[in-house]
Amino acid sequence: IKHLGRRGRRSKYERQSRLLAKRPRSSHHRLVTSTNCGRVINVLQGEIAHCTPSQADVLVSDDATTCHIVALRSRLLGSDEGEKMIGTTSSSTVLATMTHIDGPGYEASIRDAVNEHIKHHSAHPKQSHDTEECKENCIDQNNVGSGTIEMSIHIMGGFNDTGGSSIEITDSVLQTFAALSNEYNAYWDSSRRAPRICMTVKTCAVASANDNGTGCPLGRGLAMEVATGNIFLAEIEDGTMHGSVPSSSTPPTAPWNGKVKIAVNGGIPLFHPIPYDSCISAQGPDVALRSVRLWASAFHPHGGKREHRLNIIHQSDRDYLNVEPFFFRPHTAARGMLKCTDEILLQITSTSPKVEKPNFVSKVRESLNFMNGTRSAIVFAGGQPVKFRRVGLNEWVSIS
Repeated sequence: IKHLGRRGRRSKYERQSRLLAKRPRSSHHRLVTSTNCGRVINVLQGEIAHCTPSQADVLVSDDATTCHIVALRSRLLGSDEGEKMIGTTSSSTVLATMTHIDGPGYEASIRDAVNEHIKHHSAHPKQSHDTEECKENCIDQNNVGSGTIEMSIHIMGGFNDTGGSSIEITDSVLQTFAALSNEYNAYWDSSRRAPRICMTVKTCAVASANDNGTGCPLGRGLAMEVATGNIFLAEIEDGTMHGSVPSSSTPPTAPWNGKVKIAVNGGIPLFHPIPYDSCISAQGPDVALRSVRLWASAFHPHGGKREHRLNIIHQSDRDYLNVEPFFFRPHTAARGMLKCTDEILLQITSTSPKVEKPNFVSKVRESLNFMNGTRSAIVFAGGQPVKFRRVGLNEWVSIS
């Protein structure tokens, strides 16, 4: 990718945006519910998920403004170099990935994601994520010249924001994929070790090319059908139906005893209704806890610097959704934020307050209330992750 100055880059995307504006537009996002799209895995900001068609029907992420949603789908084609783009592909050779990137600096996580696809299609699935090591170890050394990994890349997000946050993320993501493509092509040309990797950007609706012409994003959510690779603009239905057994999904301040104290509007203790160990929702399990990670990294940074790593919530070799432990506890700054009016809270918590969804502030309050109502040592007892297994379509049950 040729590097352009800020003015040159913006002009390029503005030209694309004007072309889009001449086409018939549909601002409608398809609503993803717990019943209309099969088995759903929802990826929140700062998360990444990998799956096969046997594990999920749809990968989806929503609520992106300056953030970028990246979807990858790969399959292994052909039995030799002459047949690499011929023939059918079984579902067992397909791997799909969805991630929600909230800033530049996630190059290592993107590289890890691409390596995950290489490992999935190779004879050594348990090798290291390290890029150079994966090149040397992940590919079957006795399968020289056999097949091609065809990888489709879909990138959507950002808009023509005045602060330039969108274009910085766009540059970071595209530069990383361009560098990876060049590295893998050079590696294959020099070694001829199989399989070859063919990376194609099939969707690139980013920055000004995702702007409706009034400084507002056209696309906010993206979904992929895992089996077919089809993508569509998506919006995830709010709301959750619960089961009937106690759980840690609602934050306890002490071992569960039928009632849970939580902090509301700056720390006023209330008794909360009985929590549950299962939920039925397209949003997935423990959305409040998973969202707290973003605030925890701001309020409790490790070493004074935020770590730019995407959190893996689902993998192709596991049958559960995983929330890895992270540190958090009630924070005075969070209590102060909860006392703010909705308008002020919107301004101080969003990179693009003028274009957020109506439910943005309520979600922020939910996350901050959760964090102020408990601490990580209780939620992640013994430093263990919180795990959920799918039951049926979109019911998730807590497992130990």
